[in-house]
Amino acid sequence: MHYQFPIIETIDDVLPHIEGRDEFIVAEREGYTVINYVVAMADTFDMTGPDDLGGAMRRECRGLIFDADGNLMSRPFHKFFNVNERKETQTHEIDMSQPHVIMEKMDGSMIRPLLVDGYLRLATKMGVTNVAMDAEAWLAKHTHTEHLKQWLRWCMDIDVTPIFEWVSPFNQIVIAYEEADLVLLACRDNETGEYHMPDTCPFNTVTTYGSMDGNIIEYIDRQRGKEGREGDIIRFADGHMLKVKNDWYVRIHKTVDRIVFDRNIVNLIINEEIDDVMPMLPVVQANRVRNFEIRFWKAFKVKEDQLLADRDIARQLYDDDRKRIALGFIPTLERKEDAQFIFRMLDGSNVRDLLLDHVRKNIFTNVKWDACAEWMGM
Repeated sequence: MHYQFPIIETIDDVLPHIEGRDEFIVAEREGYTVINYVVAMADTFDMTGPDDLGGAMRRECRGLIFDADGNLMSRPFHKFFNVNERKETQTHEIDMSQPHVIMEKMDGSMIRPLLVDGYLRLATKMGVTNVAMDAEAWLAKHTHTEHLKQWLRWCMDIDVTPIFEWVSPFNQIVIAYEEADLVLLACRDNETGEYHMPDTCPFNTVTTYGSMDGNIIEYIDRQRGKEGREGDIIRFADGHMLKVKNDWYVRIHKTVDRIVFDRNIVNLIINEEIDDVMPMLPVVQANRVRNFEIRFWKAFKVKEDQLLADRDIARQLYDDDRKRIALGFIPTLERKEDAQFIFRMLDGSNVRDLLLDHVRKNIFTNVKWDACAEWMGM
């Protein structure tokens, strides 16, 4: 777990170590380039030992940002892991006698400052995004905005990346924060990767709890049983870290993951699992799911009524003559895919069952569901 953070000066220091690895993305943005991993494969972050430069460098690719000339301009957190997640983070491998501090694990979005064409911007792992712009809006309205911006510029002038957690009632993951805030988690030397906390800082800083005395297994058992918080970060003096998430947070986060995509919500709706999930969701996500459920059934009913009406018109005009319906009525339909439903309804199938079956077949990919939702008029 403990190794020397690699020196990074330019993008050329990094690129050879991710060459041929599709799990990493090199994204060109206006005025800067981002290197980030998009998926973790079985060996993405493996290291053969503390001197494995390639493995150490890949662990740095969590939103590295380089300027237009390829010089490193922002270095957020390296990749670190949960206790017992990997061989190197098993409890018997962790030496808690080494100097360390325990910090609150906050439940928001990582934010750091950038200078883009001379302008101060805030960025997530992928650069200036919608979430980052929400944080920018908060910063612009802050009572001491100029003082805060001056401090951010000073950090960048000395080649240091201040790393924040952006928390907001409107950016809720699991934990509900009453007020928006940029909370300083750490500062990191861009070249060496060394971590430190400044002696003075105009921003609020992460809550710390001192160090651990006693048995780490007993400590983890106590922390995992707590509710209303995500967990802890254990940061050692050399900058390496461990995550300890409590069971309450993990359980709820898995539930939240089930509703990331609309098609997942549809799956819960048609399998009548919504009521089982709702008590596990934070208020913001629960409201989103309920509103989506209302829209889904409204669109479903409209589509159901439309198909029934089309079937009745076909019968009235052509007396159930399939050939005449195919030649005379089907060409008049706004959506030709409706034809299969009309013919099956004429054969006695229930329109609701047909619709539910069609939806089930189209919720396995976002592309298929998007097409199905558009067909339903959602």
